[in-house]
Amino acid sequence: MTITLDGMTWDHPRGRAPLERSIERYRRERPDVAISWTARSLKDFGELPLEALAERFDLIVFDHPFVGQAAKRGLLADLTPHIPADAMAWLDAGAVGPSWRSYHWQGGIYGLPIDAAAQVAAYRPDLMARAQRQPPATFDQLLQLARDLRSDGLWVGVPAVPIDAMCMVITLAANLGRPVPTDRAPFLEREFGLEVIERVRELVSLSHPASTRLNPIQMLDLAATSDEVAYIPYTFGYTNYCRPGVDKPLRFADIVAAGNVASCGTLLGGAGFGVTTRCRNVAEAVRYGLWLCAPDYQRTHYFDDGGQPGMLQAWTDPALDAQSDGFFSGTLRTLSSAYLRPRFAGYVPFFEEGGLRTNAFLRGESSAGALVDWLNDAYAAALRAN
Repeated sequence: MTITLDGMTWDHPRGRAPLERSIERYRRERPDVAISWTARSLKDFGELPLEALAERFDLIVFDHPFVGQAAKRGLLADLTPHIPADAMAWLDAGAVGPSWRSYHWQGGIYGLPIDAAAQVAAYRPDLMARAQRQPPATFDQLLQLARDLRSDGLWVGVPAVPIDAMCMVITLAANLGRPVPTDRAPFLEREFGLEVIERVRELVSLSHPASTRLNPIQMLDLAATSDEVAYIPYTFGYTNYCRPGVDKPLRFADIVAAGNVASCGTLLGGAGFGVTTRCRNVAEAVRYGLWLCAPDYQRTHYFDDGGQPGMLQAWTDPALDAQSDGFFSGTLRTLSSAYLRPRFAGYVPFFEEGGLRTNAFLRGESSAGALVDWLNDAYAAALRAN
């Protein structure tokens, strides 16, 4: 009897291609298993509630901040009973940064770390060389670079649509040594919050005029297809922009130091492989997920098929690093010390509304004080309702 597993991932070559191309390869090993994958947009990946998806699909590639909500509402299966001891050992030892830990919640495990990412820096080496500019090491140097590039007809670009504006606030707070607490209010102490918000505002004011309308993929596309953006200080890393065959390749690097440690505190991204409670064969679904996460598969087929691995063996593989122009070695320090966001039920709606308000502030529609006060009040309310 054929086992059918229907999956939902996110609509980008990095999220879609390695899963679609795994189907026939897995079928050769498990001929009685039929897998299909559907894709949703990047926006829906970060915002769309899991309820509707959990009713229709067996497998979901999801963003880890949803884990508390998914566990509380019984949307995703706890994978713990289905992960063999040997697999648990290599996952514990071999995942990148806090990626594996991000799917652990209140004693359960609700995802496998098939993909790892964090906010890092990206730049066009050719444009920086043409302008005779060096990548900045500190936040003050970043602001000066933004000013200097204007005289060269170039821009710093900052993805600052609502979600990413909020991500930047959280990253800066953690990089400055005072990360958002995951289990208590306030979101940001008021005076410190004003400092963070004003830093973000100043950076965006000096950046490409489309910054508040572009997400990371759109900003990376702009940098890779035009000669407008030379440097992007905070964007989620994508190996797709630095592989062979890219006409105007980007280079990725650790973030600048707003605080005392350059790479500390950048917001964790990536994607997890979850199994819904609708699935009739959780054991087989987990077997497939572990097969995708296996270090040897991650550093070969998964990367070759366009994926961005979640396992350290791939990130430290010299061949993969060479094929991506130093992407992995250039960003591993940042990812290893990434900040793990709150994941409690109710956090995602707070995060979405906070992003809308932060983006509005960056467009001049509210004050820094009003934004910080709202963030603190709303965060406290979300925690109480959890």
